[in-house]
Amino acid sequence: MFNAYSFRHTTIKNLLAEAAKFDKATYMTATPIEQEYVLEGLKHLPVCEIN
Repeated sequence: MFNAYSFRHTTIKNLLAEAAKFDKATYMTATPIEQEYVLEGLKHLPVCEIN
């Protein structure tokens, strides 16, 4: 979803709306995302890196 730009905005917007219904959620990617490309709706969340 993070890299499929043709439907990215709508998909992520809907995902965040659904995730807000739960007490906890985890968003993961195997590929690091540069800070400038992190979506506004996710920028306030803490980031953990696993090596």
